[in-house]
Amino acid sequence: MSVIKKWKQQVKDRAESIYELSKKDVRVDISPKGIQTKEKRPTKQRIKWQAKNH
Repeated sequence: MSVIKKWKQQVKDRAESIYELSKKDVRVDISPKGIQTKEKRPTKQRIKWQAKNH
């Protein structure tokens, strides 16, 4: 495979993983250093807010 095809495949794989993460309640940070994901903490205020929005 050429370099371009490898790069396109990596981008596609990352996009698919980000899409899967977007279904969950996580924050995704994309920076030159890489992709980081963080789950939000289940605080009382957040639990209450989520219950109202469902």
